[in-house]
Amino acid sequence: ARPAPLLLLALGLGCSGIHGHRDDVNLRMLEPVPIHAQEGKPLQLRCVSSKEDFGVFWIHQDKAGTLHFIVFISSSITFAGKQQASQRYAAWKNDKSFWLKVNSFQPQDEGNYFCVANINRQLYFSPGQPAFLP
Repeated sequence: ARPAPLLLLALGLGCSGIHGHRDDVNLRMLEPVPIHAQEGKPLQLRCVSSKEDFGVFWIHQDKAGTLHFIVFISSSITFAGKQQASQRYAAWKNDKSFWLKVNSFQPQDEGNYFCVANINRQLYFSPGQPAFLP
């Protein structure tokens, strides 16, 4: 059995814990829940943080429950896990907002999307953002 990619991510970053919301760090999604995407059309997601000086990971949980790393984005760097990710996704940051755009939404893009921050060796998750075709 393969360990979940997020578990590997947490271990690789030396995180000492996984958390939801705390008063000092708050990640939230601003789209309606759930999003009814349209096949072949772009889908844009926005995660807003209570702090501006860190980066976030965008994670996709597919319908089978498997977690997929999409991109890490901060004010100074954007890193995609696979070369093809840059063709399927766009990611950027402005102020306290972290944006993810699925360039052409396909059935394999259905599932939940999360932004995750690693701050002081703690992981902070946004609530999941479901995105499904009608």
